[in-house]
Amino acid sequence: MPSAKTSYFVDTNVIVYAVDTGAPAKRRLVVDLLRRMISDRALVLSPQSLNECYRVITDRKRLLSREEAREFIVGLSPSCTAPLTYEVTQKAWQIQDAAGYSFWDSMLLASASFARCDVFVSEDMQHGRSLDDLTIMNPFEPDFADHFSF
Repeated sequence: MPSAKTSYFVDTNVIVYAVDTGAPAKRRLVVDLLRRMISDRALVLSPQSLNECYRVITDRKRLLSREEAREFIVGLSPSCTAPLTYEVTQKAWQIQDAAGYSFWDSMLLASASFARCDVFVSEDMQHGRSLDDLTIMNPFEPDFADHFSF
């Protein structure tokens, strides 16, 4: 886990764009972001985000075959360092009650918090909102680049 530099937890909805040929501009941006984050060892994911991503790209959107999707997930797995524990669940309940996010979004936010991430990258949450030391940023907003530290 990076300690002296910014670490980024990327929400499932953003990861999916990396394989979505139906959104070419977003795909290019996300592929570039993920490559840079992986290269800088700044990308943090959780088992939940990888599992959700697999489900979306194989079942819901049918973007990849199971084999292709598994290969994609395996490629991201070294960044799967955020916890998914009962303590994360308890923190998710606190976030859900305080911030009003869905339970599953709260689980991802809690996991990112436990992993001591600085930025939670999502297009579905409130851009610029801070929860404790975690700031939610939409990568498709113009000011995202101002917070991208590598």
